[in-house]
Amino acid sequence: MRLKAASSSRLFAGVLLVLLISACKSTTEPLPNGARPFAPPQTYQTWWQEVESCSGIAGNFGDVSWYYVPDVNVFTVGANPNVAGYWQPYHHSVTLAGSKIDDPDLVRHEMLHALLKLAGHPVEYFDQRCGSIVTSPNVDS
Repeated sequence: MRLKAASSSRLFAGVLLVLLISACKSTTEPLPNGARPFAPPQTYQTWWQEVESCSGIAGNFGDVSWYYVPDVNVFTVGANPNVAGYWQPYHHSVTLAGSKIDDPDLVRHEMLHALLKLAGHPVEYFDQRCGSIVTSPNVDS
């Protein structure tokens, strides 16, 4: 019995170490090329409250870091060259194409990612709850 418990403990410790190493690696994911920080306009706080309302999830707007890629309609993330907005959980940041920083549906779409802390597009939130105020998940984001 003791051997089995010790083996289980070592296995758990090993799995935990792998998860921690993976988490540390993910925090180094770079921002999209050319991304520059910007102070979000006051309007963004109103949009944030709208997304909190439709999603039923509260979050701290001030915790999100904001970036834009100047003079573009889209930018590249990984293998996807057509991204207009991108939420990164590791930085708790949103990066927007420069020409899209005033697009309320796109900005709210990325805000919803930040509130959900999720890169995917659950139908319940992106279509049903907030579909009328966010860019469709079928649009690159």
